[in-house]
Amino acid sequence: MTTTDHEPATILATHRYSLHSEAIGETFQIDVALPSPWAGQRPDHRLPVIYVMDANTVFGIAAQALRFLQNGDGVPPCLLVGVGYQLEGPRRRRRDYGGLRTRDLTPSFDAAFHETLLAQMGDRPLPDIGPAGGGEAFLDFLIEGVRPFIAERYATDPGDQTLVGSSLGGLFSLHAYLTRPGAFQRHVAGSPALWWRGGEAFATEAQARPDPQTRLFLSVGGLETDPRWPMVDHMRRMAERLAGRGLPVTAHVFEGESHTSVIPAALSRGLRSVLAPLPTRAGTS
Repeated sequence: MTTTDHEPATILATHRYSLHSEAIGETFQIDVALPSPWAGQRPDHRLPVIYVMDANTVFGIAAQALRFLQNGDGVPPCLLVGVGYQLEGPRRRRRDYGGLRTRDLTPSFDAAFHETLLAQMGDRPLPDIGPAGGGEAFLDFLIEGVRPFIAERYATDPGDQTLVGSSLGGLFSLHAYLTRPGAFQRHVAGSPALWWRGGEAFATEAQARPDPQTRLFLSVGGLETDPRWPMVDHMRRMAERLAGRGLPVTAHVFEGESHTSVIPAALSRGLRSVLAPLPTRAGTS
């Protein structure tokens, strides 16, 4: 048997970029997965774009799942864009990941969560990253920074944009749905952290006016029933409130799945749910 020195494994037909945000003070890692070559993309076709949060942990799962869906489940050719962090460089390390995502994916500062985090760290100082509550700045970066960056390099459809997240990322996707109507046409919010800051997302929903044509998929693992974070009950409550307003929301509880094991299933079901053809909007064709 002949062997050679190993080489880093990569996902085929993917590209990686670095993109800096002056407002946040962070250089982000942007991963892009091209559509499946068997998805039947026309040369003149402008691609829907799917933005997935927590790309350091989720991008590989999402890229391969999306390609399978394009090959056999009627999902159209799409461009997948993962937004993550440069965790192997001179500035950031993998231990900073939790602090970074908490800063960027939350709409406010949660003092109770902050105290819990300090207790878990044994009162060690938090990384020099900035507090929670940077979600609005991060959302601005996605819309005003990442989106035009991608549009300059790929033939994308500006009217067909999807935002995907899980846990704090699910909270972020739902918050964008509620507070930036029409910014994205489809949202997937898996296991959204609706317990954040005493459940403030429900107060946000009460005042929100979401775009009635924007699709939302909410999901949670059936085992996510810890009394401190009653995520099953919270997700069902949010889905019922939104559906009661006549909004196009789909909700699903994945029985037997935990907060982590549910992620592949939620990605697959969520993308299939929201990526069905959108109705033609008034004044468009």
